[in-house]
Amino acid sequence: MKENQFKKRFQKIKERGKEQRQKIKKLVIKRKDDFLTALEKNWRDWALQPLTKIFWKIGVTANQITYLGFILIGIAVWLNQRGHDLKMQLIILTLAAITDAIDGPTARNNNNVTIRGTWMDHLRDGTLVAWASYLIYKNQLLSLEIIFIIWALQLLLMWITLKDFLIQYLRELSDVETEVLVNHFSLDNLQASVIGRLQFFCWTVGYFFLLLYLILPNPIFISIGQVLVILEIIFAGLNISESYQKSI
Repeated sequence: MKENQFKKRFQKIKERGKEQRQKIKKLVIKRKDDFLTALEKNWRDWALQPLTKIFWKIGVTANQITYLGFILIGIAVWLNQRGHDLKMQLIILTLAAITDAIDGPTARNNNNVTIRGTWMDHLRDGTLVAWASYLIYKNQLLSLEIIFIIWALQLLLMWITLKDFLIQYLRELSDVETEVLVNHFSLDNLQASVIGRLQFFCWTVGYFFLLLYLILPNPIFISIGQVLVILEIIFAGLNISESYQKSI
């Protein structure tokens, strides 16, 4: 009898210890990620401060820069449908990618971070790489299997990131609870981690070098592009693991 009580008590202590370790683990992961992400953001914000000051003086907002990215992608699609030179398309897509690098610092430096801007930023990025994926496949620079793996991992990552938010959002919450949920998720959870930023960097730059090969057919561009795509897949796997750890 005493032995059974001791085992039950020991089991409870063990379970409490496991819960505490999980809490500590989540806290360590979050603090590490927050620190590195903030460091990367602060560096970009500082480097682009002169440019963002100009935007502030002339009244250009971060959301307007994001919308410009959509317009540029639309122009690139239009040029492709009209059969224009790939060089011009690549220039337009590069400018669209640059909008991703400067809209965040503009929002933070000029105090105009918005929920809409955060969501539109991610949507613009997805649209950019989706169209680049089409061009990559159309010009047979990557196999359909590799492109499928890339997007399958990305869709899995999106599901892990969004599922808890969507489950809560679809419940019958009060207006105040809904506002708190959307604000917290958009301005905290939806922010990309350092691994996420590395993943997207390898994705876009890898695609850039692959497409650059069509204009300047140097084998080194293919090699660089393929290496970056492999790194993107690796970072995507790490990003999925990290996001899953945060969600449990």
